[in-house]
Amino acid sequence: MRTIALKLEFGAFHNQIFERTLAVHFTHPFYVRTRVTDKCNDGTLLLQVILHSEVKAVLTIYDAWIDLQDGFVHPGQTEGRHKSSFFPLIISPTSKAGILFSIFLDKTNAEEAMKQPESILNIKYGISGDRTIGAHPPFINESTGVDGARQELIFKSVIVLQRPVLDPCLAVGFLPLPSDGLRVGQLVKMQWRVERLKDLNEREISEQNDEVLYEVNANSGNWMIAGRKRGHVSLSKNQGARIIITVLCMPLVAGYVRPPLLGLPEIEEANIRCKPSGPHLVCVLPPTLSSSYCVPVNS
Repeated sequence: MRTIALKLEFGAFHNQIFERTLAVHFTHPFYVRTRVTDKCNDGTLLLQVILHSEVKAVLTIYDAWIDLQDGFVHPGQTEGRHKSSFFPLIISPTSKAGILFSIFLDKTNAEEAMKQPESILNIKYGISGDRTIGAHPPFINESTGVDGARQELIFKSVIVLQRPVLDPCLAVGFLPLPSDGLRVGQLVKMQWRVERLKDLNEREISEQNDEVLYEVNANSGNWMIAGRKRGHVSLSKNQGARIIITVLCMPLVAGYVRPPLLGLPEIEEANIRCKPSGPHLVCVLPPTLSSSYCVPVNS
């Protein structure tokens, strides 16, 4: 946020003065979103960059390239630049456009990957239109001397790519609940299946990588955990190995509540695929009706 001091002189003899301080907000021309859209059979990752125009003017993109962080490389000698036939790319006001980049995972060690932890998106663009329209004297339009000369600007945005991408090591799945439903005060088995998709990389292999640390998180006001909430389970190092983690739980309130969630604290989220890790909400029925009566005892 910046301010501009405005001073206007008006009147027949310019003897009237109007002064005011205006707050001016300068925005970026683009809002950037990224996602990995596909992983090809040869290991190529397609990185989609979505550009949202945030100005009320026509933007023309003349060139775009990415300075990749350590751990990722460009295919061949392209250095992240597209062919010249792709540009210029014209973006209408408040609209969006997408650009695809092909990247590879680089086989570097962990120490080299920490030198440049961020990728930088570079966009060479121009703004269409005449900025001098509506200007009053003493504004002087300095001619460039070349008809149709364009002014090229550079926009940079930081992009953080995480490794591994679309290549998790473990898959966690929530097994179906009993068909008779859940009821307050009755124990129920919550089960999760953990499957090893591939071995962990060297950075994440511990001394006992055949054991997995799990932790069950639940709202103490809605659930009571009967048994261990945290512990280790053995999981073979071979690809395709599976285990089932079972925890007894008791619902405490009726209605739609969030079920307990299984977490693997020692493994990064990027290395875990959840399909699904659990339902968003489960329906808990009220306790069964019961009646009681008193029998007087003659003394």
